Amino acid sequence: MIRTFFLAALFGFFAFAAMAQEKSDDVPYRQDSGLITAEYYLATGKYTQALQVIGGVMKRHPRSADAYVYRGYAYEKLGDVQKAMADYKAALNIDPSHLGANRYIAGLYVQQGERALAFEQLQAIRAICAGMECSEETELQNLINQAKKPASP
Repeated sequence: MIRTFFLAALFGFFAFAAMAQEKSDDVPYRQDSGLITAEYYLATGKYTQALQVIGGVMKRHPRSADAYVYRGYAYEKLGDVQKAMADYKAALNIDPSHLGANRYIAGLYVQQGERALAFEQLQAIRAICAGMECSEETELQNLINQAKKPASP
């Protein structure tokens, strides 16, 4: 029984590995373990370390929209809104349908009081999701709605 389970798991792993190798060069970031490391650093609040790792990813894959979004997120968390905005815009220039870039740039627009621009990004996200449920859409809609509420005394 255990041997059968082990063999099935092993087969599944090799099948997944074979599928992963068939990926095209259009998405090089999936081939770069640096983004996985960066995700860990971002999730644990180690933004400076994430920036170091992302720098290496960007040297290897200068057109990785994910790398720009991750770097922008790190800059945003470190308080450098200008660099964050520039990176989110760069990601959108590479991939206008990148949900994370659209969501995070809209969040900055909300912070800056630019609700109209945030709403434009929300419309873009709705078009990208094409009627399917997207967490980015829900998060952004909630953020915009909260920005509409008057501050409580």
